[in-house]
Amino acid sequence: MNATHRGDDERSYHHGDLRKALLQTCCEHIACQGTEGLSLRALARQAGVSPTAPYRHFDSRQALLAALATEGFEELAESMAAADRDDPIEALFECGRNYIRYAEANPVKYHLMFGDVIGDFSGHEALFEAARHCYALLEAKLVNGQESGALRGGDVRELGGTVWAMVHGLAGLVITARSKAAQAPLADIMEIPPLRAQQAVADAPERALLRLMEGLISNPADLEVLWKRWR
Repeated sequence: MNATHRGDDERSYHHGDLRKALLQTCCEHIACQGTEGLSLRALARQAGVSPTAPYRHFDSRQALLAALATEGFEELAESMAAADRDDPIEALFECGRNYIRYAEANPVKYHLMFGDVIGDFSGHEALFEAARHCYALLEAKLVNGQESGALRGGDVRELGGTVWAMVHGLAGLVITARSKAAQAPLADIMEIPPLRAQQAVADAPERALLRLMEGLISNPADLEVLWKRWR
């Protein structure tokens, strides 16, 4: 890179801002065009920096995508950790609700985190650790719920997979319903049973989450408290 390009980049971005700008530009590019045609040089043009500037922070396209997914897991973990209620049932419910809300608000990052664009996380240490930490937050809430007697007993690994599957599935339906609602009139959607079902979940994800939690809770009275709150 020549001195002129370095000067242009430094005038455009303060220290540390270029990496953040590239991640944001990448997210916007994927939202509009998907990952097809995505390259560091293309993002450099969009960000208004020299073609080689992105390589200061990312050595490849995959490294950039992994960094965006890592950011997503860190944000999701923060959102899940905010569900810090003393009551383990309410904590688990809010953890699931926050998960769904994050997915709905950040579909690009969410699909990178759980889709097949990146593939094996083992080659990206920061991404692997961010994903591991995110799941550990869920598992800790499940262990706490079992130890308190609020949740049914059993293998916490199986329970964790079950809870993750149900919340992940709800999040996926919400994202899909939002996307379809932006493309077609609601009246048309309501004429097609599968789309109508997706829309019902998107309209009241908390209610759907409560229905899925029914089989996990030991004391029906605990569930009734949540139903009264979210009915």
